[in-house]
Amino acid sequence: MLNNVALFVEPEKVSLQTIDIPKIKETEILVKTGYCGLCGTDIHLFDGKVPFAKYPLVPGHEFSGEIVKVGSKLRNDLQIGDRVAINPNLSCNDLQRDSCYYCEKNRNHFCQSWEAIGVTRNGAFAEYVICPSTVAYKIPENVSLKSAAFMEPLACCLHGLNKIDITESDVIYIIGGGPIGLLMLSVIKATTQCKTLVSEPVKSRRKLAEKIGADIILDPFEEDVFPTLKTETQGQGVDVAIECVGSKLTAKQAIDSLNKGGKALIFGVADPLSTINLDIHRLYANEISLFGSFTNPDTNLMALNLLSDQTITPTSLISHEFQLTSIEKAISLAKSQLDDVNKVLIKP
Repeated sequence: MLNNVALFVEPEKVSLQTIDIPKIKETEILVKTGYCGLCGTDIHLFDGKVPFAKYPLVPGHEFSGEIVKVGSKLRNDLQIGDRVAINPNLSCNDLQRDSCYYCEKNRNHFCQSWEAIGVTRNGAFAEYVICPSTVAYKIPENVSLKSAAFMEPLACCLHGLNKIDITESDVIYIIGGGPIGLLMLSVIKATTQCKTLVSEPVKSRRKLAEKIGADIILDPFEEDVFPTLKTETQGQGVDVAIECVGSKLTAKQAIDSLNKGGKALIFGVADPLSTINLDIHRLYANEISLFGSFTNPDTNLMALNLLSDQTITPTSLISHEFQLTSIEKAISLAKSQLDDVNKVLIKP
């Protein structure tokens, strides 16, 4: 059986190839890709900025599809024809290994044998993908394959939001109105009455933030955002700042925007060598809390439920769809920051 793939041969070099599909293991499934989101991580892989990636590699980790082949000893009730969304993050249980230090502590996303479909092993910029059956989630009947491709990024957002324990009185500042920032906003507006401020330089994304329900929308390239943050919080600063850019400048801005007792969620993926200076006394005296958020442990079903009951309708974030043969054009567009570019999907 043959597989059409977009192979990242090395950084900045993509080759469209037809390759053999290896025989699946007895606990694995073969998924025919329906849709796959183009993520910032995929762009980092193209640029060669993911230090643990090994080339050649087929990226693509935000995906949905249909099972076309199953192993003989699956550990769940999946079968051929089931529509599934995939959690790409693999831990000891998925890899059929004895539990490591972190898996023993139920922190599977820090697994010492961690792998990820589309990052350390071939992913869904391909017609077919091999997956451990343990990371496949049946898609509810009323959820399309296109919407289900958002399970993984939505689950990542839910994991981050769960960590910061938002209350109804909070004023929340979201830095970055790209697909992730807008998903964060969507969850917050759908589940709380919090006042939200969004900072985003791209006009079309600001319009989407307005449509979702952001209370105040700022263009950081045209104005100093801090006076507005102060005005909206009686001069105190925000209760929660969510950084969705992956820049040391915006990470510092998130921390600097906080009031006493404030919380910053650093969600964007920054360069591994990025550092910032911190006022340690301010962290102590103001009881500032800093949170990181890595992947999506235990929130995939929650994400599917939000999609199923239409609490979240992410397809409005899609600006472009491309066939696999246009993958380099898709990457170039996603990197361009043009006004009409938001979420890009690949349909192999």
